[in-house]
Order: sequence, then C-alpha cells, then structure tokens
Amino acid sequence: MSAPAFNLRRYGPSSDVDRHDFAQWVIPVRGELAFELDGHGARLDGLQGAFVAPAAGHAQSAGEDDRFLIVDCPATLIDDDTLARLQRQPLLALPAAVRAMAQCVAGLAPARIHGDVVQRELPALLQAFSLAGSSTRLQAVCARIAQSPGQAWPVERIASEVGVSSSRLHVLFREAFSLTPQAWLSASRLRWARGRLADTGLSIADIAQHAGYSEQSALTRALRRDWGMTPAEYRRRYRPAQ
Repeated sequence: MSAPAFNLRRYGPSSDVDRHDFAQWVIPVRGELAFELDGHGARLDGLQGAFVAPAAGHAQSAGEDDRFLIVDCPATLIDDDTLARLQRQPLLALPAAVRAMAQCVAGLAPARIHGDVVQRELPALLQAFSLAGSSTRLQAVCARIAQSPGQAWPVERIASEVGVSSSRLHVLFREAFSLTPQAWLSASRLRWARGRLADTGLSIADIAQHAGYSEQSALTRALRRDWGMTPAEYRRRYRPAQ
C-alpha cells in the first residue's frame, strides 16, 4: 500500500486467515474481538489491541454489534527497532490517548474518515508505540500479566518488574492508561476469564479460580458489572455450538 488508512469495521462470527504486506493496528472501540495471530489466540477489547506485522497470518470473530478501528500503515513508516519490538509483542496495552483517538474517529461518519484525519491522528499513534512512547516501559509487564493474570500480582511485584517504586508505578499507569495497576490487573483477569468461558468447557468455578478470583461469585459480579451478564449467560452467547 502507498498510503496509510483508517477504517471502522465490523466482523462476523468467523473469517479465513488473511495476510497482507502492510502493518496494521486493531483497536476495539465497542465490544471485543476473538483474534488469532500466527496461530496464537487472544481476546481484544477496549484496553487491549493488537499489531499485525506484514505477512502475519490472522483471523478474527466478533458479534454483529462490535466495532473496531483498523489502521493500515506502510511498514516503512515504522522505525526498525519499534517494528521488531511490535513483532515480538503484538498484543498491546492501549494507552488512554489511543483509546480516546479511536473513540473520536469512531464518532465520525465513514465518509469523513479521509486523508486529513489520518494525517492528524497517525503520528500520535506511531509515537504511542515507539520506543519513546509513554506506555513502552509498561508494555512488557502488561503482557506478562495478560498471560498469567491468575498469579499473585501485588503492586510491589509489578513495580519490581518495571524497575520503579510502587508510588512511581502508580504515576506511570495513570499517565499512560488513566488506570491504576490494580484496575489493569482486574481487567486482565476478566478478559482471561471471558476467553476461557468462550473457548473451553472448564467449569465456571475453575475458571474463576485460575483467573485469580477469590470465589466464583467475584467473577460473576465483575462480569455482570462490566458486561451486563453472568458467566453462564456469557458462555451461552459466545461459545460456539459443540
């Protein structure tokens, strides 16, 4: 491709594996996306997006009401070091500024998402995920939390992994994500639990335990608060028929 582009998209319940020769960001603006990237599954939502490197195979599924900002970008606009890091760590903790930008673009009529919008918003997106970006030093620990949210993640442990004090960690999370570290952890646990509800036959009690909840009722309260349904209701809605 010769020029970057912003597109708002919806996806159906399944898709074929796609590959392209440009880079791409996937940023949810409503709902969530079951996403497969080079054979590895993940769930994307308002706090977690993804980077698709050129030639990477990817497929996705979503509900009909879910919506996503897709940013297509020539890889030549990304410096080599940043591109290498994004290829190694394609699941992205979405900074508050990127989330706000996505919501702003999503509020535009499709016909108005043209060159001037891309010219205005793309530099900030590139900067957010560059090696000098505001969330860069937090991306690695956010990825580790997302992979193992059921582990004990007290603030002191997260701060130690980042290499800062607990008070400094709170400042960094607030600056980057407008969230506390514990709020980020809670969102990661719920995302992991949703994935197991949709993709496995594990009991709800086991999912709650492995996600780090003190009991099944804690998972139920969290899912009802953030998604308006119980774990059983979520499973009936999102788990494919067996």
